[in-house]
Amino acid sequence: MENICQQIHQSSKYVSLWLTKQPNVNEESLTDWLLFHISTKVPNIHYHTFTRIEEARQTGADWEWWILFPQTYVRFRVQAKKLSTDDNYKKIAYANKYGLQIHKFLEDSKRANAISLYALYSPAIDYEICSNKLSNQNDGVFLAGGQQIHNAFILGYPLKITATDILKLSRPFSCFACCPLITATGGGLQHYLKQYFQLEMTSVSPNYNNFRGLHHERPEYLSSFMDKSQAGVPEWWENEFKLEMRDFNSLLVYDFRHQSSDYQDMLF
Repeated sequence: MENICQQIHQSSKYVSLWLTKQPNVNEESLTDWLLFHISTKVPNIHYHTFTRIEEARQTGADWEWWILFPQTYVRFRVQAKKLSTDDNYKKIAYANKYGLQIHKFLEDSKRANAISLYALYSPAIDYEICSNKLSNQNDGVFLAGGQQIHNAFILGYPLKITATDILKLSRPFSCFACCPLITATGGGLQHYLKQYFQLEMTSVSPNYNNFRGLHHERPEYLSSFMDKSQAGVPEWWENEFKLEMRDFNSLLVYDFRHQSSDYQDMLF
């Protein structure tokens, strides 16, 4: 995991620098750069952003994220938010003709049996948030559970939401590769998710061995994407699967199916 850890951490540090130098950069640009850059640096990470212009960003997730193991697959839905140095209430409680964006996001995630996460973009913070020292140095990308964000800031009705308020509920994005808990000796991905995103996992099933987001079959669009991603996704692919992918704007895949046994043991 060391190479993936270093690459994700370096990408996250660059986002922090970008936000510091150009605070008006939009979250779409940050998302596209972050995911594309990681996919170019790590051979088993694949990324594709859609060319269509629809309302998935405002009604569903910004990207769908799969982690593939030899026999099982874990599915996430991710909504990106660039945090403000002032008040972030309007970002979290954003509403449109469909109602509150966060409600739509959580409903879509539950229906898809996906773990709901927020990707939070913010300049580096100075309090310790992860036990791995590498992940504490100038990160600019953090992940927080969608249900936890909802319970804290929608049900809680705060008058103001600072970036620090939100980030205290998060973990660095790089922890998905850098955290000692992710390794087989640390308990694997399942243990990490139950440790830090427990509300997201238990909101569907309290069964530790049948947690939310776990799939034993891949949807057809994902299998097709993996078959074609190395040579380049053809123009017809998006249109072929547009109905199945209407709730998100990009697809990210971490493929550990053909890695060493250390990688394959990460889930359990």
